[in-house]
Amino acid sequence: MNKTLSVNIGGIVFHIEEHAFERLTKYLDTIKGYFTTADGRDEIIQDIEGRIAEMFQERISNSKQVIVEADVEQVINIMGRPEQFAGDGDEGPAAAPASGPSAGSERRTYRRLYRDPEDRVVGGVCSGFSHYLGIDPTYLRVAFAISFFVFGTGLLLYIILMVVMPKANTTAEKLEMKGEQVNISNIKKSVQDEYGAIKNQYSSGGNQSGFTRFIDALGQLFVGFFRLFGQLIAVIFIIIGILLLIAFGAVAMALMGVGGIAIPFFVTDLFLDPWQQTMALTAVFLVIGIPVMMIIYKAIKVLFKVRSESKILNWSALALWVCGVILSFFVGSIIARDFSQRETSRFEVELATPATDTLFLDMARYDRSEDYYIYDSRESDAWSVISGMDSIPIDEVELDIIKGGGTEFELVQINSSRGRTRRDAVDNAQALSYHLEQNDSLIKFDESYILTKGMKYRGQKVQLVLKVPVGKSVYLSESMHDIIYDVKNVTNTYDGDMVGHTWTMTPEGLECIGCTFKYEKRNSRNKRSDDIKIKIDGNGVRVRGVQDGDSAINVDAEDVDISIDETGVSIDAKQR
Repeated sequence: MNKTLSVNIGGIVFHIEEHAFERLTKYLDTIKGYFTTADGRDEIIQDIEGRIAEMFQERISNSKQVIVEADVEQVINIMGRPEQFAGDGDEGPAAAPASGPSAGSERRTYRRLYRDPEDRVVGGVCSGFSHYLGIDPTYLRVAFAISFFVFGTGLLLYIILMVVMPKANTTAEKLEMKGEQVNISNIKKSVQDEYGAIKNQYSSGGNQSGFTRFIDALGQLFVGFFRLFGQLIAVIFIIIGILLLIAFGAVAMALMGVGGIAIPFFVTDLFLDPWQQTMALTAVFLVIGIPVMMIIYKAIKVLFKVRSESKILNWSALALWVCGVILSFFVGSIIARDFSQRETSRFEVELATPATDTLFLDMARYDRSEDYYIYDSRESDAWSVISGMDSIPIDEVELDIIKGGGTEFELVQINSSRGRTRRDAVDNAQALSYHLEQNDSLIKFDESYILTKGMKYRGQKVQLVLKVPVGKSVYLSESMHDIIYDVKNVTNTYDGDMVGHTWTMTPEGLECIGCTFKYEKRNSRNKRSDDIKIKIDGNGVRVRGVQDGDSAINVDAEDVDISIDETGVSIDAKQR
């Protein structure tokens, strides 16, 4: 058991063993003594400590949180030992790594992409790329100039690169940019070269030109603008993310009846058992909530310029998200099994013989002033949760009207449902509760069937088939628009246009007597729309049948106007 200390190296706090601390302190004191009279002493020491901190960070992991003496020795071997260059003057450090104990410890270095602030014309982008690629920056500058004047994209690309590419500020970053080893020798040489360049600049009066200062200021302005824009986007993401989490929490509490917030008849009761509800909510939170929280976390880091990265947090979030995806598939597979089989239950609905030959069809509606609506995928149809009731009416009711073979009106009700087994599907279909009311010649249909509390939604559907004898009629009130579905008639009138009229059953089908619908009886030879070809071009309109003997319609004209509306099809042509 060794004693540990907490030390601040390069602005980062490390836990280090006492013997390792003594070894590191002695090493740094020797370096400080060596650079006592050197130009840029403080910057050299600061860069050395920063580099040591970076290497210590590389040696810290989840299973290793303390710097030991072996770590210090490895860092010293990489950075170089003071005795290798002490007393050798300026040339000693440069030559030391080739023959000292550290020679075998030097690591292969890789260039990193930075903007070069020293060899820059505008923002140092071309110079930084030239270091990274190992080419002369002049070629890149010429390429950017050509793209700016020829293609017009050079300026925008340069500004984007100025924002994206980090600037090489520290000596270690400048050495990494050039692909040089970051050790004491190179740090000292780099800092002293910078000081020499600054002295030469001021001694020769070599200040930047006005154009260079203007371009530099313009570039900094764009950089500041994009950073401000990024912070604004971060704030928006934080606000949206927090609102999404609050909304998810409120919905979860409402579904579970927690905190005094409750939906009278839970929507999830339609699909899931209680234990499945908990799993489903957990899965939704992990799949959606975890990414939202990570977006908030990343946005906060951008807003407050936090550069540190927590690998533990990132990997934990990813693991939780993957668990959420797996849990979602598990719950989904359980629900899918309950929809695997489909069966129907068919029975006759007893109708009283009306006093007249015309049935008036109307719809009974609920008072839905306080309903909760859950829209399904069928246009305007909706599932509705009635407030304060122990049942759910679901708008999955369809009515068809066909020709009957007898002398009286007949009504057939077909309930369909899905289930895990065929028996379950039949039971679900037979358990449906649907109500209609007849008063002589008036029949009022409910627009919904009823699921009582405890019943699960398994794709149940009610189909009503009204059989009308030839010579008898039905009147469709305006409200019937919601449940009539694909009712065939001789005029091929759409369902929405059939309401508000009386329809009489003829041998050919339903026909609206006295209505002004314009229609053409279909030719029995052309049973498919593919049998007719219509071509409209500058030569006019051609309508031809593809079978032998079919008639054709040709309209030869310079200008053809075709209008299709409720009155029919109108073709106005200007003859050649």
